[in-house]
Amino acid sequence: MSTIRKNKYLLTITILMYVAFGLVTAVIGVIIDKFQSEFNLSLQIAALLPFAFYLAYGLFSIPFGIAMDRMGARFVLLLGMVLMTLGSFLFYLTNNYIIIILMIFTIGIGVTAIQTAGNPFIRELDAASRYTANLTAIIGIGALGYAISPLLVPLVESDGLSWSSVYLLFGIINAVLLVLLFLAKFPEVHILDEERIRIAQVASLIKNPVILFYSLGIFLYVGAEVGTSSYILIFMDKIHNVGAQDSFWKTGTIWNAAFPSKSALVVALFWLFQAFGRLIISPMMKYISEKKIFIFHSLGTIIFLVIAIFGSTNVSLVAFALVGYFTCASFTSIFSAAVNSFDSNHGTISGILGTAIVGGAFIGWLVGAVGGFAGMHWAMAINLIAFGYVFSLAVWGKGKLDVE
Repeated sequence: MSTIRKNKYLLTITILMYVAFGLVTAVIGVIIDKFQSEFNLSLQIAALLPFAFYLAYGLFSIPFGIAMDRMGARFVLLLGMVLMTLGSFLFYLTNNYIIIILMIFTIGIGVTAIQTAGNPFIRELDAASRYTANLTAIIGIGALGYAISPLLVPLVESDGLSWSSVYLLFGIINAVLLVLLFLAKFPEVHILDEERIRIAQVASLIKNPVILFYSLGIFLYVGAEVGTSSYILIFMDKIHNVGAQDSFWKTGTIWNAAFPSKSALVVALFWLFQAFGRLIISPMMKYISEKKIFIFHSLGTIIFLVIAIFGSTNVSLVAFALVGYFTCASFTSIFSAAVNSFDSNHGTISGILGTAIVGGAFIGWLVGAVGGFAGMHWAMAINLIAFGYVFSLAVWGKGKLDVE
């Protein structure tokens, strides 16, 4: 029996886990304004939702990497699914905004666990020669979760249910996956020496200029990605008076029933275009310099975010969706340029860069805080500054891209 046939069950569950964490990640951009309204909170407090979620990356990326080395993939993946399941159910059951923030943090810890353990685990589910192709495919399919999630909130609301009902749905999905994962027979996962995290190397590596500048690049890029996608609904509401239930289509039509919210659809397209973009640029890199692709797309991100901030209503909606496409190259380019710059300690470097994803917490919160007292134009300007640093890294960064 071939490796892929033997592990088809686990491969399917793994794909579904990636879809599941996409669901709980992208929905945050749609619920911030609803969370703020229901509990009568300031935007600064509501902005703690993305802060809590992405803070988990900063606190737990390296610890879960160490746990993966010592206790294996099964333990870390199961722990991640338990935390995602409990966090989703408790979010739905509570009516206390502090507990909701804590449950978002709990879900974020679960997502961090699954992402940390997922990559080396996927390698064991098929022939080693197909690892990169399988990883790319799973991440691509998992992006469906990011694209579908923002549409679920207006859909459940159009059926007369509370917006928080989506977390009951997430809880059920996660619980089913948890049971299926628990019953699965896991193969032995072989962690490559270069994938291991060495705490003793962290202190010396973070002093290296390449690690420092590219970790800052991850910090600012993820922060701006979160700071843009999470506040599209609020920006459109505050600046263009486009409410969460304003649709492109007339009431009573099938399209209105499927897509009752313009803004939520744009958030979904933001993530969908980003996924499509990654699939598009991957084969392009055989013919066009990775550095040129990085420069072009990071510049496009800035241009279309400026258009989104200052354009008319419809122009702004289209531009926000296109910002999603142009972000497609930045994370992978920053990450690979840093890792390719070193011949060893790749696991430790990956752990440091993964920890820098915590930028989504701090920049995401800052955008909400500034939007609360200075307005959403100034808030979105923070994202422009962060994306500007990413563009400068694309042009002048010393990391290695285009490695043969």
